[in-house]
Amino acid sequence: MRKKIARQSALVAASLFICLSVDFFIASAQVQHGRLMGRILDKSGNPISGATIYITCQSATQAAVSNAQGYYTFLNVPPETYKIKAYRRGFNDWLSNISVNANAITRIDVKLAAITNDAVIASVDDEKEEKEDKRNASVAFRKVIPIVRKKESIEVTASAPEKEKIAAELKSENEDDRAAQALINLTDENLNADAIEQITTLESPVSIVGGVESVYKHVKYPDLAVKAGVEGKVVAHIFVDKEGNILKVDFLKNINPILDAEVMRVLTEETRFQAAKLTNGQTIAGAIIVPFNFKIKK
Repeated sequence: MRKKIARQSALVAASLFICLSVDFFIASAQVQHGRLMGRILDKSGNPISGATIYITCQSATQAAVSNAQGYYTFLNVPPETYKIKAYRRGFNDWLSNISVNANAITRIDVKLAAITNDAVIASVDDEKEEKEDKRNASVAFRKVIPIVRKKESIEVTASAPEKEKIAAELKSENEDDRAAQALINLTDENLNADAIEQITTLESPVSIVGGVESVYKHVKYPDLAVKAGVEGKVVAHIFVDKEGNILKVDFLKNINPILDAEVMRVLTEETRFQAAKLTNGQTIAGAIIVPFNFKIKK
């Protein structure tokens, strides 16, 4: 009897150990993600809409497009060090390296300088060009914010004119934060936009105005890629809001940043999307996958 009880106790203990080990393994396997967001501005502090923000590392490549207020956001970004590039036609490109932390929002605000006629005409060597880019594009604001944070109270102790100035700055900062939070909420809603297409009341999914051929006819094979012999397939997973604007692009397959940039140019400058629609006529967010096949003609 005692041997039987001892055997049962050993089995229970072994089962408990296995369960705890499995739970620990599952918990360890779950990767905690971070978020990246910010704002794209010109040198005067005005928002730049339609700018592309491109992040890449060995394991992931994503792109986002700034909205009318200049905000962009990435959700569910694996913790990693990324190369980041912000660009818009008519402005100097900005490049840097950033680290995204788990369970935190990394905010990067960038100021881009418009390209002048002198900059276009001037012929400079690579070193001078690199220095010029650094002068003409700068990080306006950079900080890492825990995703869960407490509201802090601020006590203003200053003279009347200074109080008014500080109050105005705080109001502006609060409005800026509210707009940023609204963008986060919007993107949160559209994070699983591709799953929305499974709704039974969906009348039509996201579509391309003019069809996919209207996209392909605007693709230009980059000269650098042709000279380097770079070819292959790029597959873009495009998330579109209820207005038909691009929220973000996940590259399910990519070959080279040069080809990625051309895909983003075509999607943001040459393509219009029709939002998904329910049977009641309401438009909702959705997603569409578009493949691009780059092949050099022999």
